[in-house]
Amino acid sequence: MKNPVLSSGMVSFLPPNKFRREVKGNSPSVTVSDGRELWIYYLNFKSAERYPLGKGSPLDATVAAINSALNLENIETSFNISATKSDTGHELALLPRTAAMKRVFQKLDLRINNEFRVERTDMLLPNGDRIVTTYSNQTRAPIPSSAFEFKPPAGTEVTTPLGQ
Repeated sequence: MKNPVLSSGMVSFLPPNKFRREVKGNSPSVTVSDGRELWIYYLNFKSAERYPLGKGSPLDATVAAINSALNLENIETSFNISATKSDTGHELALLPRTAAMKRVFQKLDLRINNEFRVERTDMLLPNGDRIVTTYSNQTRAPIPSSAFEFKPPAGTEVTTPLGQ
């Protein structure tokens, strides 16, 4: 792409395996995982995709990679890690250990500030594309577990692309 796609939103994470990502702008969406299911809701189209997790789902490696990167505990079991200290914190380069994760991405660079908050991620995908995310306005406030539940709004077309 000649011009990067820019969007803003919010990411919430509850260890070990719950996350929520809300994207605003021209193509708003909500991605929610409670550890058992992953939902992607496209507001403009009033459509939702439901993906069961576990049971050998093709998305298992993707979700595991997201959870490992967000939950830095035991990260070395999923990634080979190299780290350097910078003036403002640390730079970590994560290389996936498993073939399944290598199909999701080649490398994930994390910039963590001196307060141990992620400021930026740079993910290199197998096809050479990059996804760069910059984080701001972070908080460690408690997140209700209901934030990681999803119920499609009335009138939403729900599909299960993996047929499960």
